[in-house]
Amino acid sequence: MQEMFQRALKIMDIVLSKDLDCILLVDVSNVFYVSDFRGYEGIFALIPKEHDPLLFVPKLEYERAKEESKIHVEQYTNFSAALIESLRNMKCKKVGLCYKRTPHTIVNTIKTKLPNIELTDVSENIANVRMVKDTDELERIVEAIRIAEKGLEEALNTVIDGISELNVAAKAEYSMRISGSEKTPFPTIVASGPNAALPHAVTSSKIVRKGEVVIVDLGATFKGYVSDLTRTISVGKVDGKVKDMFQAVLEAQKAAIRAIKAGIKASDVDKEARKTLEEYGYKEYFIHNTGHGIGINVHELPIVGEKSKNILKQGMVITVEPGVYIKGYAGIRIEDDVLVTKTGCRILSRFKKDLVD
Repeated sequence: MQEMFQRALKIMDIVLSKDLDCILLVDVSNVFYVSDFRGYEGIFALIPKEHDPLLFVPKLEYERAKEESKIHVEQYTNFSAALIESLRNMKCKKVGLCYKRTPHTIVNTIKTKLPNIELTDVSENIANVRMVKDTDELERIVEAIRIAEKGLEEALNTVIDGISELNVAAKAEYSMRISGSEKTPFPTIVASGPNAALPHAVTSSKIVRKGEVVIVDLGATFKGYVSDLTRTISVGKVDGKVKDMFQAVLEAQKAAIRAIKAGIKASDVDKEARKTLEEYGYKEYFIHNTGHGIGINVHELPIVGEKSKNILKQGMVITVEPGVYIKGYAGIRIEDDVLVTKTGCRILSRFKKDLVD
């Protein structure tokens, strides 16, 4: 509970540093961050300068919110009325909100009902705060990784000649659910043969065939925090070019991981992966970023890419997932979740990688 209160205090620091009266949070992930309450749409939180943080929920969420929330809970009967009344009662003239995550209708309601209010976008400030995980957040992410690894194990045991991609995905997801995953944070990807050449392939009824590689990209959710792991599995023997692609991606991931430490540019981690793939002759076939942050959402800051402006900090958890994709032929991706430390990093995922024969 103390650490959860510390998260609310981190948002309070934004209130003070930007000379605001309060910060209004309406999206479920930011509300969860400050309250530990996993609600649905129609909830909001206020972090006022002169008052303790407050969570506002409708009647059907009230009892559960009282049990789960680490901040005080208020029940409302009308969302807009409660929002305007709370801002007015707390004399919030300067309000920070996340424009990227606040529906236009809410912004319009505030401006219409409180025409003298001053709204400030704090999207980047809050995203920056959420980049660095506390001990409790890290423990949840690690457990989500352990659960996801059970899904990978099931996929590895299931992938055979003649099975459909959908069947593999279903068994992997079932394994994660019975192991404690609350939900999948993104649609599980099982992509075989030519489908593996599509980074964001949609799992289909395609039948897996001998001699193909299969990309399995999945994640689990534990107490609101997620994991994101990928392995590439061969079905029987594959040709020499596929093996070469796999080795290139594996070495690129190792090079990127070696570069990780607090204080380094995230773009420099991406650069190491690309440099290795260039040495193998596959740079042009790497068409996405090397990684991204994870936490409550599966895609958070920092961005680990060529154009990233982010600097890695101790306590960030990022994915490292280089890939090579040759249209109509095959694709390879290997992804692990990595904790940034003061002097280097710690690979949080443990699942074996030597899965291409």
